Amino acid sequence: MILESDRISFHPWSLSLKNEFFTLTQDQGFNRFLISKYRQESLVEAENWIEESISLQEKYGISKWALFEKSTGNLIGLGGLSPWRFHEEDLFDITYRLRESAWGQGYGTEAAGAICNYGFTQLHLPQITATITPDNFASKKILNHWEFQYDQRILLHGVSTDLYRLKAKLWRFKVFDGKDSAANKSREN
Repeated sequence: MILESDRISFHPWSLSLKNEFFTLTQDQGFNRFLISKYRQESLVEAENWIEESISLQEKYGISKWALFEKSTGNLIGLGGLSPWRFHEEDLFDITYRLRESAWGQGYGTEAAGAICNYGFTQLHLPQITATITPDNFASKKILNHWEFQYDQRILLHGVSTDLYRLKAKLWRFKVFDGKDSAANKSREN
């Protein structure tokens, strides 16, 4: 396990999870509001995606991890950080993507808080970005909760996308002045 929050454990992907990952990628809600392709067409594609995730984890110490609901042990989604480059700027983008049955229960907010906390306290990132489609109002609500700031509309992988940023300085203020105890409870393992 990489990380845990109150209700979620974050695990690196392994090839033993390829069937569960493949099933997750077929979920209608998981595939809503896409910028990048997540639906895997075969177990071989799922295995290739997992191998890329393992490579990212080994190279950067980050990835889009498997999110498991602690109370049931069920795979509910994926979330983490991905390196990317925008206008000569090296950045790390947050992802939290859940199966539809996990929507509306606060898992997205909880996952985003734990991921940001990890990025700022363990990796010492100066900022974290978020890229979402303009019609993804649930993600906008999550970003607003964590005080991400809208930056600009961009074209990413051919998709109109809103770019948000959260600076480490603002995160430290939000978390350490006691405004959000959920982020304080997330911990690295």
